[in-house]
Amino acid sequence: MHDRLLSGVRGDEADPGELRTTQNFIGSTPYIQDARYVPPPPNEIPDLLEDLLGYANQETNLHPLLRIGLIHYQFETIHPFLDGNGRLGRLLISLLLQRDGLLPEPYLYLSSYFNARRSDYVDHLLSVSQHGEWEEWLLFFLRGVQSQADEAHQRANLLVDLREDYQQRYQSERSENILELVMRLFEDPYLDVNTAADWLDVEYSTANRLIGQLEDDGILEELTGKDRNRFYRASEVFQIINKPIDQL
Repeated sequence: MHDRLLSGVRGDEADPGELRTTQNFIGSTPYIQDARYVPPPPNEIPDLLEDLLGYANQETNLHPLLRIGLIHYQFETIHPFLDGNGRLGRLLISLLLQRDGLLPEPYLYLSSYFNARRSDYVDHLLSVSQHGEWEEWLLFFLRGVQSQADEAHQRANLLVDLREDYQQRYQSERSENILELVMRLFEDPYLDVNTAADWLDVEYSTANRLIGQLEDDGILEELTGKDRNRFYRASEVFQIINKPIDQL
């Protein structure tokens, strides 16, 4: 098993979101002296995060993508939590892309790119720390942004095509509610009957009937297998969002 930079941590348990108060280290060894990487000691974390926040908010001529790549590296290097550093670091990329005006919403995620190249990802981060190889890391990061942007574009096109298909399929229905419900699935593919009733401002019985029709049509799939408190998912929307792009 290769070393895990993002989740191979050691230390006492901590509440989610709580800065670590013990020294952790990363690697497959049980001994810190053999660790591949040792993050800063816990007493330094508040100041390091304050410095990182200051850098993230300061005016600079550096292209936002390059700065975001630097910020992601620095956050993972600080490794401020006992768990979840990787997930939060990847979320930080998306939030910064939106904040810096590169995306209207934070819907570009590099998780699949990093996970598919996990060894390279870890090696690049460590090479910055050990050898100052910033250019190699930033090129890897930028290739990830390009790859995920291309993938997001493909998924968006598939969703647009599916939306148009649904619209043609249901626009001739006598009830306008079913078309409105189908369109709402592209905003939130998960729902129950109460949610549908709230979306459409209709009675529970009406929402239940509409959901039943969409389930019969294969638009919705029921997830609980229960007779009560049933929960549904828009299966085709979900597949476009979650399946590997080469399987769509």
